Amino acid sequence: MKLIGKKIYLLLFLCCLILSGQEKVIVFSINDMHSRIENFSKIKPLIDKEKEKGNKVFFVSAGDIFSGNPVVDNYSEKGFPIIDLLNRTGLDISVIGNHEFDYGQNVLSDRISQANFPFVCANFSGGKGELSNVKKFEVINKDGISIAFIGAVETGNFGRYPLTHPKKVKGLFFTNPIKIFEDYKIISENSDIDLVVALTHLGKSGDEKLLQNFNYIDLVIGGHSNHVYGKKYENGYMIMSGKNLEMISKTTMSVYKGEITDFRFEKIDLSNESLEKDHNLELLIQKYKDNPSLYKRIGYSSVNHTKAETGCFYTEAIREVVNVDIVIQNSGGIRGNLKKGVITPINIYTIDPFGNGLDKFLITPSELNLFLKKYNKKYYISSKVNIKQKSSGYIEIYRNGRKIDENEKVSLAMNDYISNTFSEYLPEPLFSHQFTTAEYLIKFLNNHIGEKLNFKNCGNF
Repeated sequence: MKLIGKKIYLLLFLCCLILSGQEKVIVFSINDMHSRIENFSKIKPLIDKEKEKGNKVFFVSAGDIFSGNPVVDNYSEKGFPIIDLLNRTGLDISVIGNHEFDYGQNVLSDRISQANFPFVCANFSGGKGELSNVKKFEVINKDGISIAFIGAVETGNFGRYPLTHPKKVKGLFFTNPIKIFEDYKIISENSDIDLVVALTHLGKSGDEKLLQNFNYIDLVIGGHSNHVYGKKYENGYMIMSGKNLEMISKTTMSVYKGEITDFRFEKIDLSNESLEKDHNLELLIQKYKDNPSLYKRIGYSSVNHTKAETGCFYTEAIREVVNVDIVIQNSGGIRGNLKKGVITPINIYTIDPFGNGLDKFLITPSELNLFLKKYNKKYYISSKVNIKQKSSGYIEIYRNGRKIDENEKVSLAMNDYISNTFSEYLPEPLFSHQFTTAEYLIKFLNNHIGEKLNFKNCGNF
């Protein structure tokens, strides 16, 4: 019995030694904010309380800070409010997301200069000014715990560049975001580094590939696919925190000799009104939202529209204002629905947030068929000519009951994100219009002031 007692004592002693060497680390993470600012006043108290307890706290973003909130997108200095709020809440680091490029390289450079935190992206190079200062990785130390953050962004446009307007990334170079991690294993061999984190904007499938292929990665904090999870895989852990700043993830870990020995994931719903708010941030957010021009009445919808019906409103409105035969709009470019009630500019900029221009073409039926075959994505269409789709997928165009032959052309308009992305399958644009697509929608509403809009059961294909 004495021998057994000594063994138990020794075991307990060893456990205490191990536990005494463990470090508690808390990581707050967000992704795909898309310029939403309303909940920052709730985030700051959450983070500050953990810091006040003496915990080692990291606050990180997995990209897509910009694009999606008219208050931020249309501010006099595009994107300024959200960087200001991230600075004030103490963000430590962010990866470059695809929508970071939406405002253009000059604006992104300004926002990087404004930020009190670094941006990382290992599969990106090129650019002037502050863009050239985007780091491949960054090591952040908090009270003796060092975490290496390696950044990567998706290259979903034919593997060549992220999902943004091609003109916005002109002159920049992107490499395979998975293969690039082969170059960074050496970081894990540094004895001063406690954890290696892949801070990514690749989506869930890309993050899974990283853990499958690189066992030196301890944790992946990801964005892009807007999932919510915190879970263990065979080779490491994965975290993702939804979208639009609807929630924030709080991950509590125990770290011992470069290993995560305990992992607890908590999702915090930021719509919870019982959460404490920072008064000063609340006042600042209201100040940023104080733009009367965004809230003036420009129309009225008599019904709630589905996304497809909103797509019909979009294409019909632009076709009328621009006066063309056909308008095509990518379904992914519509980010909100036209709801019942008063319509304001903020509603339109929410539906169409990207600031895309408009290109006009004169195109033959065969050229249009080639484009649609290569495009091969869901789209909405409005046409004052009759379009018939054959079982083969080929379309025929009729005007006043007569089939248009290859010696004739029809006028076609689409946003310049589509036309630039698929330029090799389209003729040269006849011209590019001077306004954004959102501005054309507002022009349509101004032309129909006093009318009640209803695009229910509107036909699209």
